[in-house]
Amino acid sequence: MRHKKKGRSLNRTRSHRNWLLSNLITSLFHHERIRTTTAKAKEARPLAEKLITFAKRGDLHARRRVLKIVRDKDVVAKLFTSLSDRFKDRPGGYTRIIRMGYRNGDNAPMAMFELMPEEVVKKSGGKKRRSRRPKKKAEAAEQPPVEQAAAEEAAAEAAAVEEAQAAGEQAPVEAPAAEEEPSAGEPELSGGEPPEEEQKKED
Repeated sequence: MRHKKKGRSLNRTRSHRNWLLSNLITSLFHHERIRTTTAKAKEARPLAEKLITFAKRGDLHARRRVLKIVRDKDVVAKLFTSLSDRFKDRPGGYTRIIRMGYRNGDNAPMAMFELMPEEVVKKSGGKKRRSRRPKKKAEAAEQPPVEQAAAEEAAAEAAAVEEAQAAGEQAPVEAPAAEEEPSAGEPELSGGEPPEEEQKKED
């Protein structure tokens, strides 16, 4: 079992591998671009980005941590001044690996290992990370205001209906139409008998 054997051995002993990575990272910070095999670039990339993060801190303890790996003081000074200023607004991804084909002779895959250019850093420096989706608890906490708004709308509708009913009850009742008065030329009919029958009774 390969417990505690993470990473690439690169066909070297532990001490040889550590010095190899130290020299690769020193050359990267000095020239800002080196050509090496893909396996070595992938192995050196996490360590190089960790050292840039130390340089962004800028304190004495961080400088001493970097000096344990990068032994050139001029390179360390460049790392803590110009390179740290370049990446101060970038949250990560300070380096990149570009495939360059295969090496003549042993056919090893080659790559260009370089720091991110200033143009790319300036374009993406002001962007913020995406916020994670809210959890179910947050969604449940947001539900009561929605229910409260629905209850307020229902109460408003009920009040409007009550006002309409009250307005209908208070409306004036129309008076019944007045009886038509007889005209002057027409005789008034009183009682139930016609005028001819009244004349006969008088005779």
